[in-house]
Amino acid sequence: MNPNPLLGPSGAYGIQPFSDIRPEHYVPALEQAIAERERRITAVAESAEPPGFANTIEALDLSGVQVQYIHDAFTHQVTAGGCAELASLERDIAVLLSRHEGRIVRNQRLVSRIDAVYAQRGRIAEPQARALTEFWWRRVRRAGAMLPAGIARELGSVNRELSRECAAYRQELIRGMHANALVVEGQVALHGLPDDQMAAAAEEASRRGKPAPWHVLPLASATSQPALAHLQDRETRRLLLEKSLGRGAGNEERAGRIALLRARQARILGYPTFAAWATEEQTTGTPEAVEAMFHRLTEPLLHAAREERRDLEAAAGHRIQAWDWAHYAATVARGNNGPAAEIRAYFELDAVITRGLFHSARILYGLEFEERHDIPAHHPGARVFDVTDENANPVGLYLVDAHTRPGKRGGAWTGILRPQAHATGTRPVVVNTFNFAPPGQGRPCLLEASEVVTLFHEFGHALHALLSDVQYPAHSAPGVPRDFSEAPAQVYETWAFHPQLLNHYARHHLTGQPLPQEWIKHLNEQRSTGGVHMLVEILGAAVVDWAWHTLPDGEASGVDAARIEAQGAARWGLHTLPEIPPRYRSGYFDHVFHGPYGAGFYSYLWSEIIAANLVEALEQRGGLTRAGGELFRRMLAAGGSRDAMAMFRELTGLGQPRIEPFLRRRGLQGTAPSPHPTKRTPA
Repeated sequence: MNPNPLLGPSGAYGIQPFSDIRPEHYVPALEQAIAERERRITAVAESAEPPGFANTIEALDLSGVQVQYIHDAFTHQVTAGGCAELASLERDIAVLLSRHEGRIVRNQRLVSRIDAVYAQRGRIAEPQARALTEFWWRRVRRAGAMLPAGIARELGSVNRELSRECAAYRQELIRGMHANALVVEGQVALHGLPDDQMAAAAEEASRRGKPAPWHVLPLASATSQPALAHLQDRETRRLLLEKSLGRGAGNEERAGRIALLRARQARILGYPTFAAWATEEQTTGTPEAVEAMFHRLTEPLLHAAREERRDLEAAAGHRIQAWDWAHYAATVARGNNGPAAEIRAYFELDAVITRGLFHSARILYGLEFEERHDIPAHHPGARVFDVTDENANPVGLYLVDAHTRPGKRGGAWTGILRPQAHATGTRPVVVNTFNFAPPGQGRPCLLEASEVVTLFHEFGHALHALLSDVQYPAHSAPGVPRDFSEAPAQVYETWAFHPQLLNHYARHHLTGQPLPQEWIKHLNEQRSTGGVHMLVEILGAAVVDWAWHTLPDGEASGVDAARIEAQGAARWGLHTLPEIPPRYRSGYFDHVFHGPYGAGFYSYLWSEIIAANLVEALEQRGGLTRAGGELFRRMLAAGGSRDAMAMFRELTGLGQPRIEPFLRRRGLQGTAPSPHPTKRTPA
């Protein structure tokens, strides 16, 4: 038999040997790695030595490296799309891992040793070792390790069912994304779409077996589709939005089952709701603190959105519907002498990456990126870059997977193929994934301004991981609380349209001419004042998530998605703006019902409040300079080894995040309901 490549030598920087991996390798490799890990954990649990940090906590943390290595490889390949065999394994692998985790937390001898080390944590001198001890104690407690045996078995059953439902949710969503694409005959209905996007729509139709004159617009992950800004035909816009909203109908019932299972998890663990369990370890600390943030944001956001709606209706001459907003916002921008659709000609994908992202990392951190063609990635469509510091010392690998393809999960995200840790000798291997429409053979991939911001945002996440400098895998950046983890990326997106960078990367892809100065000014004005629509979308999605996950166990049974969404919107006044539907709804909310954002989508808003405070502090200390970068780097490098808000206080000098910097960042300072800072409710 051929050896399983997942159990053999890894590639450069410890990357998985993807050119040799086949779908049939995953389950046996994972089973073998799990068996080996459980043998090591048994040895820890049954050791005759007194429990100490090295023989208990450190040994436990390092025992999971191989399991994580295999699971990370699988996760990146299955989400990259293009392989039905991998997708068919997802549910089985989820259950396999859930059972494995269940056996760990039910090992009472192991738990007793963790508890004993935790009780003596004050004697652990090394801060990262003490932090790791606290991490594992909280993790096993919150997973139910301290529960009586019978109740623990009930929790295990709920966890396994939840794993199956979450995996099924994603598979249904992938099918819905593909099936709900907008299909039109001819170009008339797509009038206004840029030429390269029109050509890409024709090629997508051809890939689906539909010859000319058919065109297909695939769906982006969010509710509002990028093409809505360009399409002139109002009926086409309406059809496209309805296709987007209609995704995942089969998932709406499943969302209810997932929420029910999570509410049951919370009840078993002694929490009133899943939101109470989820926020306990976040920087907000309690559901009440999250709701206080919603309260503070709702009034200024809705006020600004109503004013924008009034202006758009004046420009349109009719009532604005949900499918009209992006189109008329672009129309008004052009009428205000802002950049027209041809601005895309200055944002060519490769230039934004190599002359924008990489140049920013060189300015801030002295990093250099060199493309490697000899290292196979998780998908043939991904590019691989060697990252070194200014002295040519190795830092890690950066991968970018830019284009949409059948079966690929929608949206943009950052993943870790190998986490940095001195204890394992591993350097970070980081992947940025996007879903930009392929431009077609021989044509450049030109981006919307919003897509450029997305590139900078995800690159901010990647740099957080690449700059990690911690001892243990559990702390590897970005291993900070979920509602803090978006902040570094939101700081980084602030620099997307910095004149210093735009002058370097924003060049016309044919003429090489720089972006006109008046357009640079407009981009930055739009960045601060033109994002109200998106902010209300995000608030709407956060409210959908929150409505599901604040249901107590009994109330979570028998609810339907439409009622939950309507109740959540009404509670916060969002029903008064039906023209801005939530960024995600229950049937296609992958972040929440498969990903790690259950009861945590509010993080995008809370993190931006944190980020706005950080940006103002960094601008006072150098901004987009090496001095500013080194200051920020200290926070990024610490990962989860230090308290996130303690690092925030050190950098900003503030006790708590203030809402005013966020309102200034978004051009909402005149609509703030009160001058008081946003406060964390004590846990």
